[in-house]
Amino acid sequence: FIYKDNKHIADSQFKTEMAFTYWVLFALCGSVLGIPPGNNTTGITCENHYDCEPGKACVDFQCEDPCLGLCGLNTICHVVGEVSMCSCKPGFIGQPFNGCFPEVCTMNSDCPEEKICSDHLCKDACKDACGLNSVCKAVKHRAICSCNPGYVWKPFLGCHVEKMKCTRDSDCSLNSTCSNDECVDPCIGVCGNNTVCNVMNHRAACACKSGFTGDPFLECVAQNTSIPENITKKYKIGNDEVTWYTAIERCNNEGMRLASIMNESEQAEMRKSIARSPGTLVWTSGNDLSSKGHYVWDGSGNSFDYTNWGQGEPEISDKYRCIAIRADYTWLTTNCHVLTHYACEYFEN
Repeated sequence: FIYKDNKHIADSQFKTEMAFTYWVLFALCGSVLGIPPGNNTTGITCENHYDCEPGKACVDFQCEDPCLGLCGLNTICHVVGEVSMCSCKPGFIGQPFNGCFPEVCTMNSDCPEEKICSDHLCKDACKDACGLNSVCKAVKHRAICSCNPGYVWKPFLGCHVEKMKCTRDSDCSLNSTCSNDECVDPCIGVCGNNTVCNVMNHRAACACKSGFTGDPFLECVAQNTSIPENITKKYKIGNDEVTWYTAIERCNNEGMRLASIMNESEQAEMRKSIARSPGTLVWTSGNDLSSKGHYVWDGSGNSFDYTNWGQGEPEISDKYRCIAIRADYTWLTTNCHVLTHYACEYFEN
């Protein structure tokens, strides 16, 4: 750098020497600054935007049109101060930095990619193109439809809720059950007339409506209507050994349900059925899966009014949640995944 004392140098001499200093700097740094090397500095017309006339900007020390190459087709460029702005020409629409298209069209190519030419107007390609539970994306003047998460496409039906695939009930939500590898509503077609169905831990719990009584899996009648006295509960023991969950399915598939024991006479009927079976344990529908320590009969959801617990039972724990009957006909709690025989119940005249 060249030091100059303004107090001892005349103003004209100072300006001359400063001009020489700038010339030296431009000559040395020209290639870095983008200025042509050599002695030719006459092409430098500006150092900032204020050195240029209105409508132009200082670009590489040259006053140039800032709109050059900035906007797309069918646009207008406006320079406000140092800022360039693009807009569509009147009668055109679109993205001005990419290009604008006529509002009145004769073919799709007259419109932006996300629009189609309809009735000589550029319109949203996705409008009314897809059905319920779907999303639309316009690609090259075409509406591409896809289903929302959790939905699947079915021909002629559109996007429908995707049924979860499963191998066991625990693969499904608590209000559905695994049937034929799909999570379904366990209440469908299970309860009889004049009943309500609630789902408890993947199982349908049928109950008579208020003011009605009877077998909720068959039919409930008004409480002032007499129920035939010759209808009795019977039990059928399954020959194969399965888990508690599979036992419920086996009984349901045969038009029956896993056994409940509501009183002493039903306990006696169960004894007669078990006496003819080969197993040492038999599943009932009793469990506390919904609330530990609160035992109910699966299906009806009824709490126990009658019990026949064995010694030390019930053992309340996270491990033993389902109820089976021993060879001595007493009840015990055990692991629901134990493989053993099961008792289905049905009614006969």
